Amino acid sequence: MLTVVRSPSGEQEGERAPKRRRRPASCNSLTPTQRKRLRAALKNLRTAYGSWSCLAEVMGVSVACLEGIARGRDHGSPGTAQRAAKAAGITVEQLLGGLAAADRCPTCGRSG
Repeated sequence: MLTVVRSPSGEQEGERAPKRRRRPASCNSLTPTQRKRLRAALKNLRTAYGSWSCLAEVMGVSVACLEGIARGRDHGSPGTAQRAAKAAGITVEQLLGGLAAADRCPTCGRSG
């Protein structure tokens, strides 16, 4: 006669519990200059929206996430930059300071 032995947790003898999934590493594809500009933009947006909680609701992220980026604890991500640009009503390039030709005005694009 064959007897199947199970532990109190429901595992079979010799089996281990499945490993927990690790949280994916944050995307650090923003340059230090872009991170600095994102921090400044978030601080300005907080002033414009009145509070971190209002801005977080508009952007669809947590207050802790925004505060962490603004205080320099977290780096932020391109997705966060995109959400901030949308909340500000500008493009991501304008928010992060995209590449501009040296002989053209960064605002209007006319040659100098």
